[in-house]
Amino acid sequence: MSFEERFGIKGLTMISVVLGVFMVILDTSVVNVAIPKMMSVFATDQNTIEWVITGYTLTVGMLTPASGYLADLFGMKRMYILALFIFVVGSALSGAAWSSSSIIAFRVLQAVGGALLLPISMTILFSLSKPEKRGLMMGIWGIASMFAPAFGPTLSGYIVQNLNFRLIFYINVPVGLFNILIARSAIPKFEARETGKFDWPGMVTSLIGFFCLLYGFSDVPASGWGSAEIISLFLAAGIFLSLFVVLELTTDNPMVELRLLKIRPFLVANIAAGILRIAMMGTLFLLPVFLQNGLGLTPLQTGLLTMPGALLTAVLLPISGALFDKVGARPLAVLGLSIMMVSSFFLINLNYNWTFTSIMMIYMFRQSGMGLSNMPLSTAGMNSVPRRYYNKASSLQNTLRNVAGSFGTAILSTIMQNHENYSLISYLQNTSAQSLQGVNTYGIKPSIFAPKAPSALLRFMLVLKEIAFQNGIREALTVAAMFTVVGLLSAFFVGKKQVPVA
Repeated sequence: MSFEERFGIKGLTMISVVLGVFMVILDTSVVNVAIPKMMSVFATDQNTIEWVITGYTLTVGMLTPASGYLADLFGMKRMYILALFIFVVGSALSGAAWSSSSIIAFRVLQAVGGALLLPISMTILFSLSKPEKRGLMMGIWGIASMFAPAFGPTLSGYIVQNLNFRLIFYINVPVGLFNILIARSAIPKFEARETGKFDWPGMVTSLIGFFCLLYGFSDVPASGWGSAEIISLFLAAGIFLSLFVVLELTTDNPMVELRLLKIRPFLVANIAAGILRIAMMGTLFLLPVFLQNGLGLTPLQTGLLTMPGALLTAVLLPISGALFDKVGARPLAVLGLSIMMVSSFFLINLNYNWTFTSIMMIYMFRQSGMGLSNMPLSTAGMNSVPRRYYNKASSLQNTLRNVAGSFGTAILSTIMQNHENYSLISYLQNTSAQSLQGVNTYGIKPSIFAPKAPSALLRFMLVLKEIAFQNGIREALTVAAMFTVVGLLSAFFVGKKQVPVA
């Protein structure tokens, strides 16, 4: 029996969509490590060069809602190949960039392709797979999203240190061109579904609204929730997204089919997945901050610490997918989120005395829970919508998760910074009652962090700052743990095994 006869999808088609996802996720993870090198090469400051990442992230967030609509309008195969082409061109130009402005612009172009690739690849896979094999196929599709960030920092670290940072972009060119050739022959033609007028009002209000919302979330750690800039951004986001919702619910040919949220299994699965995404920020965002800024690990060392957890998740994704096909999403979501909850409460005690191995083991335990719950929730949501809405359901699902992830990062970073400042002020107000010899009661050795400070008092003050930083991280991890509890409760409302809607 051939692969296509068994699973409903050609093996080459499967390779193409998985490779497309791998390229996009890998590119996201490799760029972070190269930021210091780009600052040096382009002679610019950190605030400017960070737009290499911010511009990419915002563009993906802005265009993801439109991806399903465009795929329905022009056909999935055509849009998938176009997305690959745009991504390859953006990668080549990013590698050839001559200034900070040029690389930011080319990264935005690259993000246009990336924003289309992820949801469309998911829809292609979902549309072609046999209904009873969708869980397994989605699990295999998800492997790429785990392998890429596992190897990305390590690969990027080697390239930046030993070769040329431009290779992290150029490597996409031959891989992308090869994938275009596969896609042209292996992906069947999908007929366009949309025949009405292009939803320009929905497109414009969506782009402006999601830009203001996502940029506001990304700028909260620097500007604060109460700053005039953030308030203005969120106010504009509220106005334009409210107008967007009204337009989409009153037009016959909406860019985003918000009426899908009336389907209870789709709504519940996405609520649980959104809460899961916020909880995931506890390790995806906070843990690297602690490892690098607190323990002083390099990005390469951080990547090596998190790699086993990512690999374990990649192994579990197809297993959870196959189990989903047999038992449905609820038991897997409950089990996975239970594991995440337990590991999250272990992480609340994170401190400077934890060893590399102990952090790695708890991270692996937590990631195993994510591997069991993430893909079943995605598949359950998609299974509940009619086939003609797969494109729009995929783009809506990815949009909701992007917003949840951005919100989670903003919330947790704010909690971390506020509690760090509160702890430091509290310690400084009581320094007269402290002694350098008593610092070990906080689980930290001052000589590690301030060995060259000219005086005992200055060493003591520096150590207090390190303790305050640790407290900020732990407070944010506590909130992330609370989100896993809420996520676990929501998982009980996810439907049992269901027959996919035709």
